Amino acid sequence: MLIAPFALLFALAESPAPAPAPAASPVATTAAAPTTPPVSISTAAATASAAAAQADNGESKGLRLVWKDHPSLRAGKWLRLDFGVKLQGDKMFPGDDPNNFDDLQLTRARIGVDGELFKVLQFSIEREMTDAGDLKVNAKAQKNAWRDVYGEVKFADALQVRGGRFKVPFSLDQLTGVSNNDFVYRSLGGSYLAPARDTGGMVRGRMFDRAFTYAVGYFEHDGDNARSNKVAGGDRTIAARVTATPLAAITLLNLDKAELGANYATTEVTDDSELPNGLRGRTVMSEYTFFEPVFVRGNRNRYGVDLDWTDHQFGARAEYMAVTDARDAQGLRGNNLNAVRARAWYVQGTWVLTGDKKERPVEPKHPLLMGGVGAIEVAARFERMWFDSKETGEPAFSNSRAEVVLPNGDKAFTVGVNWYLNRWMKLQMNAIHEELQDNGRTPLLDGGTKFWSTVFRAQIAL
Repeated sequence: MLIAPFALLFALAESPAPAPAPAASPVATTAAAPTTPPVSISTAAATASAAAAQADNGESKGLRLVWKDHPSLRAGKWLRLDFGVKLQGDKMFPGDDPNNFDDLQLTRARIGVDGELFKVLQFSIEREMTDAGDLKVNAKAQKNAWRDVYGEVKFADALQVRGGRFKVPFSLDQLTGVSNNDFVYRSLGGSYLAPARDTGGMVRGRMFDRAFTYAVGYFEHDGDNARSNKVAGGDRTIAARVTATPLAAITLLNLDKAELGANYATTEVTDDSELPNGLRGRTVMSEYTFFEPVFVRGNRNRYGVDLDWTDHQFGARAEYMAVTDARDAQGLRGNNLNAVRARAWYVQGTWVLTGDKKERPVEPKHPLLMGGVGAIEVAARFERMWFDSKETGEPAFSNSRAEVVLPNGDKAFTVGVNWYLNRWMKLQMNAIHEELQDNGRTPLLDGGTKFWSTVFRAQIAL
């Protein structure tokens, strides 16, 4: 099954597609004659896009199938259904030599549909078709292959109400779509400290010509990232995120478009679990647990700030997040313990060498086999995540009820190359250097704390 996305990717990149028959053309009056020579997928998509634009101008009111960035079913201005597919296959070379590691994986195979009715009700449904795809397991539930399943009513730009299963509004990195990431893997903080998806409701909106946005939500739990196959995670969660463009008066280097974000979330955490129920820390690729969860109870508070900036072919992001887990009555004698702390930050930059505009995704001005080589981008990221508790003068231990938690953390440097063959296909290569803080909790048998890993990813996203 893993061979399929690679074969499809290179077939689309190298082989021309036949011109659509008249009956299959989005607009019948523009159908190609039988003698028309074959055209590539990019040309076909461009033709369909032009036809769709013509139809949207009012020349076609009936049900029609068009292709802009992806296949779409339209009916006048009252119905829009956008169909999507995401395929990602990875070849990995972990530098810490994990046992029983599957280094060749079809990491994600997702299908979905986004839609809109009467320009008021919007909805999204997406399902993971593999056993991978970073699915998490609630200890009291079965695996959930559904990713986004929600509906949203738009009353105005400043007021939209969403309900269902979707991402908790926290963390720029986590809220970026998986197919639009600048790196193969999310940041450590985005993977283990940010909540990710959960079931709930949210109010959001944008104001002042999109210069300010907000989102406030109430959720059943605190996201997939807080759960494992043994621990159910937290309960009731309230989360909020706001963004603004505080440098709007400075047009130099596109700083007026630089977006600053702030996040907050609070969760009720019980001690119903028989196993430690705190957050954990893992390495990037092999997911070696360098910080085991401890017993927590009380409030779990998350804080975060982030910055996002682009200027022509350049892009930069930075983010900091912190989590505190109360440990009420979690001592060996039932006493309160100091809160356990988890913190993470990253700074990253990208440069599109071919001069194309930095977007997510990057759309090459000259796609492969269409007069160019596509778009080539280089990227680098520095990051750190670490866990500890307040020092009291007592010795620190790594057990799950220690009064003072023995610190540990991971520093990672990632350098990568992204090759956008066209609007839908991307190849990525990342090299990752990690350094663990505690040589007593390391995956290397010799007690070493530093190692390199590499990964190659092929992606198709329609």
